Amino acid sequence: MRGERTRLPVWLLLGVVAVLVLLAYYPFAWDPPRMVANDVTRHPGGTLAFGDHNRARSPGTPDWLPRVRARQEFEAELVARPRFPQRHRDTSIMLLADDAWRTNFGLGQNGSDLVLWLRRGGSSADGGPTFVVPRAFSRGHWTTVRVTVRHDRLRVTVDGALRLRSPLAEGSLRTWGEGRLVLGDEVQGGRGWRGELKHARVATAGDSVDYLAPGALQVPRRYLHLPEHLAPFPPTSDREWLILGLHLVSFVPVGLLIAWTRRPPVRPLPTALLALGLALLLAAGKFLFTDRHAAVADLVVEFLGALAGGWLAAPLLAWWHPNRPRRHQQPSIRDTC
Repeated sequence: MRGERTRLPVWLLLGVVAVLVLLAYYPFAWDPPRMVANDVTRHPGGTLAFGDHNRARSPGTPDWLPRVRARQEFEAELVARPRFPQRHRDTSIMLLADDAWRTNFGLGQNGSDLVLWLRRGGSSADGGPTFVVPRAFSRGHWTTVRVTVRHDRLRVTVDGALRLRSPLAEGSLRTWGEGRLVLGDEVQGGRGWRGELKHARVATAGDSVDYLAPGALQVPRRYLHLPEHLAPFPPTSDREWLILGLHLVSFVPVGLLIAWTRRPPVRPLPTALLALGLALLLAAGKFLFTDRHAAVADLVVEFLGALAGGWLAAPLLAWWHPNRPRRHQQPSIRDTC
């Protein structure tokens, strides 16, 4: 026999879903996958100009990376002229990374500040906490930045002046993993840096590569704009683990309310499967908005949270309405008279 539909849990469930949609997609910056024209252009004299959609990256892991790990020596130099005002915060100018969550080295811009990501002993997988050099960039000015790592020492100079010096944990460069060398954007794109480069070089022990030279990087005319939306597992930071826990807790009321939409309550497994369908829809929608990320781990814990909510539904209902007959409870003789 089909159960009786109840209205209040349905309305409450719709309210919870509305909150989940708001949390999942806010600020609703529409950015669906699509083919785009590459804004990377070469000017007379060899400079490269970058816009909102940039694709200039190495075909794979650079050949010099094993030498960096072995000899613990690395130097990067670039000459950049950013375009002001900046459209996005913390945009990458030069990057050596596997994806948005695993960065070996990165030079970026945040307003007039230079931002340095560096994976090292004690850092996160994405090279945080970052180093910041204030007031490194100015409007219309070509800025020369040089980053040097020698074993356990970091030096950053801006226009020839030493602006940052820091000790590093011993063997920090051995923590570097595989990755691509990228100019003007993230590995898969998403937040393009706007400006010009007239020099971008990486020097290692016995070698130097000019990444503005023709053929040094892959620069297609058009490409599929599909920023990274699928987070890796396991989570790469304590913050990501905390968010995973919040996903678990947030779907307990979802499971509870789905189960309560019927009297007697929907069984736990069908409840969890319905909640999983909702979670899949929310995750798929994140591919349509900027800086929204989904994860397989999120779906797993959301399923478990809804399963827990479905399991709690019947006991809580019995506690709230102790005189209501349970699912398979037979009426007493007095009730039939």
